[in-house]
Amino acid sequence: MKKSYFFWGIIIIILVVAAVLAFNSRQKNSSLFSGSSNRPFFPSDPTSVKASEIIVNHPLANEVVKSPLIISGQAKGTWFFEASMPIKLEDVSGQLIASSYAQAQSDWMTDQLVPFKATLYFFTNASSGYLVISKDNPSGLPQNDASIKIPVNF
Repeated sequence: MKKSYFFWGIIIIILVVAAVLAFNSRQKNSSLFSGSSNRPFFPSDPTSVKASEIIVNHPLANEVVKSPLIISGQAKGTWFFEASMPIKLEDVSGQLIASSYAQAQSDWMTDQLVPFKATLYFFTNASSGYLVISKDNPSGLPQNDASIKIPVNF
């Protein structure tokens, strides 16, 4: 009888701990995607890009940016081709403001996260827009496309 109580007690404790961890994880993830925290930007649309594929440290979502805009973060090596990946700055209507390439800062021939940096020089009268970072896709195949859009203000 005592073994049975002990067994069920352990099961209940495990379930409570799992529920608390799941709740805390959900709370952290919701603040990561709100754009109002001082944390790196992780993609929030699970249908487009997994958060484990790219992390943008700068600029933060909804940050006021100016030229020259320094962009930094980490992306899986599969996002690069010949150590670069395309980036562009658009206004809210999708009009191109500037474009360039982010450069891998270490060996990009891996499926692990690789640090990257880029600099965009621009001029705009727009008040807001998006930084778009795309997976380089030399094959042109739609199934190999991926990108993230980070809202920014000017």
